[in-house]
Amino acid sequence: MSRPYRIEPPGAASARSGWRFFPWFVAGGIGITVLVNFALLWFAVESFPGLATQGGFATSNAYDRVLAAAQQQAALGWTVQDTLVAGRPVVTVAGPDGGPLVGATLAATAERPVGTALPIPLVFHETLPGRFEADIVLEAGKWDLDLAVRAGGREYHSLGRMVWGGSRGAAPDPARGFAPGPHQGP
Repeated sequence: MSRPYRIEPPGAASARSGWRFFPWFVAGGIGITVLVNFALLWFAVESFPGLATQGGFATSNAYDRVLAAAQQQAALGWTVQDTLVAGRPVVTVAGPDGGPLVGATLAATAERPVGTALPIPLVFHETLPGRFEADIVLEAGKWDLDLAVRAGGREYHSLGRMVWGGSRGAAPDPARGFAPGPHQGP
């Protein structure tokens, strides 16, 4: 005997198949991949310090000297704090006793972290004991401040990043971990 042949309406069999979701899984996987790639791109651009060096290997080989210099500098007990006041770099220097560091001189340059602009030498004037103000106002944006404080034949060196937002003032830069405030040394 023959079995009765059953005729189904078009699309009825495919509606019950689990494969009908396969195109949605593929589209969702591609969408997640695109979102992750955009997130990684955003983090890479936001965290790039703009520092590209040719001598990274040689610097890493001399890292013991960097650590020794940092220990010597920490032994000084000096406190160096920087900030921007209306775009003008202001540095406060205190000795180990917490009072103003007497006879201190500052040498500094401000430089954009990215680009070909040349470093801007900064000249500081002591406005109050231990408080120094630069003679120029920086344009809005990110600035790396390379600072050297000298007093009594000793030197304190640091590099910090400041963000000057025009009328908004100074703000921390989480991308490099530097913020207006105490310098961490070399």
